[in-house]
Amino acid sequence: MDGGRGGTLALVPLRSPGEGKSRLATELTREERAALSGAMLADVTSSLLASAVERIVVVASGAPAAAAASALGLDVLLDPPTTHGLDGALAAATCQLGPVPELLVVAADLPRLTPTEVDGLLATDAAVAVAPTEDGGTGGLLRRPSDAIRTAYGPASGARHLARARAAGMAAVRVELPGFAGDVDTWADVTALTRGPLGVATSAFLRSIATRLEAAG
Repeated sequence: MDGGRGGTLALVPLRSPGEGKSRLATELTREERAALSGAMLADVTSSLLASAVERIVVVASGAPAAAAASALGLDVLLDPPTTHGLDGALAAATCQLGPVPELLVVAADLPRLTPTEVDGLLATDAAVAVAPTEDGGTGGLLRRPSDAIRTAYGPASGARHLARARAAGMAAVRVELPGFAGDVDTWADVTALTRGPLGVATSAFLRSIATRLEAAG
């Protein structure tokens, strides 16, 4: 399912639905966590397809993740068996894809992301642009070219990505965009989704657990 108007390749890393979001395990069943992950991926995909992104590739951590991406018509790259962590998976995917002038890594759990925000990040003219999450992580990472810097995901990764680019003498910018900031890791994040605009698929998931959300206040 390729679409868009520009020349940007978007990489979306995805853990196998139901295996990720472990901090939600006390509130959501494995099946519900899988459904939430799939819904958020669908909403992120919808926003990317409506933006200037030309191609979307999901970097899948296993067969269930690959199946979820394929169900949306997306291209898939499976993590190599020897890959360690997100940075290793992204490095392997970047190498497998070959040189790309403009590569955007987008988190799969951004249900408020809009096409306008994606295009806003792409509109920057720096070699590296970071759209941080609320906790200082990286919701969106734009690299020109695709191997401009090695990724450094984890706590405070937004600052590390900028620091790596500047240490290499590259222009780097931080871009505050709400849709990239709102990743979903905890039950508080899920309950907060009931307030404000939200993607269609994630909205449908929230309706399926409406009773528990109401009880949570």
